Amino acid sequence: MNGELQYILTLVSVQQQELPYSSIAALMLSMTHALETYLQLQARLDAKQAILDAVPHAVYHILPGGEVAYTNKLGQSRLSGIASYNKGDTYPNLSDVVLNYRHTPLYKGFLGIPSYNKEVTWITAQKTYEDITTVVPLYRDNEVGGIVAISQPIEDLRTLVAHAVGYTARYSMGSMVGQDTAFASMKDKAARAAKSGNHTLLQGEPGTGKQRLAHGIHQGSNRAAGPLISVRCGDMPAELLEGELFGNIFGEESRPGKLELANGGTLFLDEVEKIPYHLQIRLASALSSGKTYRVGEDVLRSFDARIIAACDSDVKRLTEKGVFASQLHDIISKVVLRMPSLRSRREDIPLLAEHIISELAEQHNLAKKELTEAAAELLMSYEWPGNIKQLQGVVEQAFFNTSGEHITDEDIVLPGESTPGKAWKEDKDIFVEAWKAAGGNISRLANMLDVSRVTLYRYLKKYGLERD
Repeated sequence: MNGELQYILTLVSVQQQELPYSSIAALMLSMTHALETYLQLQARLDAKQAILDAVPHAVYHILPGGEVAYTNKLGQSRLSGIASYNKGDTYPNLSDVVLNYRHTPLYKGFLGIPSYNKEVTWITAQKTYEDITTVVPLYRDNEVGGIVAISQPIEDLRTLVAHAVGYTARYSMGSMVGQDTAFASMKDKAARAAKSGNHTLLQGEPGTGKQRLAHGIHQGSNRAAGPLISVRCGDMPAELLEGELFGNIFGEESRPGKLELANGGTLFLDEVEKIPYHLQIRLASALSSGKTYRVGEDVLRSFDARIIAACDSDVKRLTEKGVFASQLHDIISKVVLRMPSLRSRREDIPLLAEHIISELAEQHNLAKKELTEAAAELLMSYEWPGNIKQLQGVVEQAFFNTSGEHITDEDIVLPGESTPGKAWKEDKDIFVEAWKAAGGNISRLANMLDVSRVTLYRYLKKYGLERD
């Protein structure tokens, strides 16, 4: 092949009498043809084996009675988790190790009943698995002589879907800028926490960048390849939040919760202090055991998710008051990071504003604009009750409303102290201004406009605004 020597064929005769040349030539040609046919077949088999090992599915050839005649690399890995066996040994018999074998599509396959892309639960003595499985009967002499089963672990499929729908970190630790001593110390601690893998609690005023920090911690961890799932715990009533976190039954379909979806990755719980107390207890139990069950079911499912929780309040103080479960506090506070307010790091404001401008220019493919010294001083003179979130709204408005290359102090419109009356209900621009003035904080905006949070959620949806 390609001019390279593949084999040498030597014929040695043990017979003393001379053999006819034509017989020897015919024998050599037959042996050559057989050897070349074997080598070609072996090459094709090696290629097929490589393909089967590369696919993200476990592939099995199963004989009647549950004996596994063949499996690819992923299948071997799954079987090794079910029962121990040494390389070269026969695979474990599935009818012996799968406790619900007679209730799986494998058993039905031997009855001639195929299954396609069916969600299947495999119960073993060590662990319960969930796969999407296809089973095809193999016929010989009009009888089922075996089946081919192809399955994909649901946790792998969820990870793939999570990445496809954008459940990944949007920010790195490098996107958090500042030279303030307290901020730099917190950032260094966050970088170490990212590598540790411990559950982490982020505390600080609204708008200080806790969500961005959570993204950075996830991206800097060994879970970066896994999903980053976020839940804003104050956005829904208790019964809906329970299903959101733990999963539930919807019609005839069993749906996973965010704990399961975050398997292999990170679950970011924003406003963790707003989780109802009884759900805090259940969450603590699930995190302690690494197992959870969906609402309306009693099937325990394993998960492996890191928790990053964020809170505007002091969770330790809430725990001491008895309004936050101590069990959950002990779990999520292995590492505690406190985000400093913007007014406490006033010297970082120009640097933050320049970073915001750079991000806006890159996102919208526009030329970068410079902040004048007077504009920087004006920004530094404000208290920023809404912190970085509020600063971002002001800088963003100046960036898009400035035609030149420089943003001056005259281009800066600081948040006003007066309320916008009732005009925000009909005027999106007025509502957006109030939203920015509140730093994107629902509670602060509710107080400004003298309305409930539920009403604000409705108008946020109406105006197409994202609740970061």
